[in-house]
Amino acid sequence: MSADDLGHIATLVRAAKRFPGHRQCLLGRALRIAQQALSCNAEDRLAIRWLGVIWWQLGERRRGRALLYAAEVKALRGVS
Repeated sequence: MSADDLGHIATLVRAAKRFPGHRQCLLGRALRIAQQALSCNAEDRLAIRWLGVIWWQLGERRRGRALLYAAEVKALRGVS
């Protein structure tokens, strides 16, 4: 994941917390950026972690937890 993508995602997630009226739209945009980063590199732990955080914020707790767990397992195994 490039630094620009990471910055955009973090900014959108922070903005979603600040502007609850636009939460779904902002998190949806962040989700698309994270998915695009993951499509370029399927082993990208940061993209997987951000997807987990975003899904968690969208209310999909099981999906978010599974993605966060997958990112942690990859980190513990030392996979890229």
